[in-house]
Amino acid sequence: FDLFDLKRNGVIEFGEFVRSLSIFHPKAPESDKTAFAFKLYDLRGTGYIEKEELREMVVALLDESDLCLSDSAVEEIVDNTFSQADSNGDDRIDPKEWEEFVKKNPASLRNMSLPYLQDITTT
Repeated sequence: FDLFDLKRNGVIEFGEFVRSLSIFHPKAPESDKTAFAFKLYDLRGTGYIEKEELREMVVALLDESDLCLSDSAVEEIVDNTFSQADSNGDDRIDPKEWEEFVKKNPASLRNMSLPYLQDITTT
């Protein structure tokens, strides 16, 4: 909600909705998708993705997909992601590290494109 509420007034207005939804267009620049995805994972808005935030997102994505993994499997996903992305070893992923991770793992942006938006045209 906060990512769509650009004016920070507690309401998602139509213009804010359209601008935010445009990130999910198949032809939106990958750099925009990468930046938006980083903000999605940075749940606390600290400018970094921390392990607990990533864990929360993994659990939410699995739940949304009706997939059930053990806690140890979720921890393995989180630990593996951090071992690949946290290049400076400070136990958090900064935007530059995220960008490099996404370049090496393009499937991490798979949910950032909604194919049916391709068919929407304006007059």
